[in-house]
Amino acid sequence: MLNSTAELIIFNNQFLAIKDIKACQNTHTITVYEVVRLIDGVPLFWEGHWKRLQNSLNAIKSKVKLDKAKFERSFLEFIKQNNCLNTNIRIEIFEENILVYIIQAEYPTTSNYKEGVNINFTEDIRVNPTRKILRRNWKKIMERKINNAGVFESLLINKEGLITEGSHTNVFFIKGNSIFSADEELILPGITRLEILKIASAENISLEYVSLRKENISNYDAAFLCATSYHILPIAHVDNQHYNINHPTLQILMNAFKVHLEREIKMTSLKWKI
Repeated sequence: MLNSTAELIIFNNQFLAIKDIKACQNTHTITVYEVVRLIDGVPLFWEGHWKRLQNSLNAIKSKVKLDKAKFERSFLEFIKQNNCLNTNIRIEIFEENILVYIIQAEYPTTSNYKEGVNINFTEDIRVNPTRKILRRNWKKIMERKINNAGVFESLLINKEGLITEGSHTNVFFIKGNSIFSADEELILPGITRLEILKIASAENISLEYVSLRKENISNYDAAFLCATSYHILPIAHVDNQHYNINHPTLQILMNAFKVHLEREIKMTSLKWKI
């Protein structure tokens, strides 16, 4: 969904009015994309997004060759022109076109973090999950399923019966001082997820890749979602399975992530100074 307060977009290095966006978008070809979160005008974990964008372009053998310094100057000018400090920005690349625009940012509430969220399962997959490819129709279908079920998110179960990821999130389960994830070949390695893995290592929290199955989720003490817009979001229930949102390992990760986030913003704020 577009942010109605946004005035300008960038299409192929030109600033245009937001009313022109539909004429610029393409729904018939493969579209590589990234959603970058701004906090106080700073694109959060920018280097991770940039690296993944390059990997996605290489995966589809795109002809687009981005000049990093030039793109960053344009991106900074976009932030300034729209006076956007705390929102999400989407970068779309299709054929030889590059589109940048603000999207509506929907962040969890304070109570979501304190009380956790309720989610469910759905038998579905993200095709070629390791690539950040825009799937508009699939996304609309998943949003409708989630809304109809009255849950915050749905975890995907593939044809082998394995839990992979959320429809727009990564998921971790917790037992003791360890976190558990599906194999990375089955998921889109989210940027927030990568930062969490750094924190887990620094906090001596072990990571295990396992075959996560619906019938085994009672083996875990706690669980959480992570995504660009959510950071670390505790899960209260998956269907009828209750989890401890105050689990010590989960709280360590959440507190450490907050410190990590503040440090990241401080370290990169000079580069992106508005």
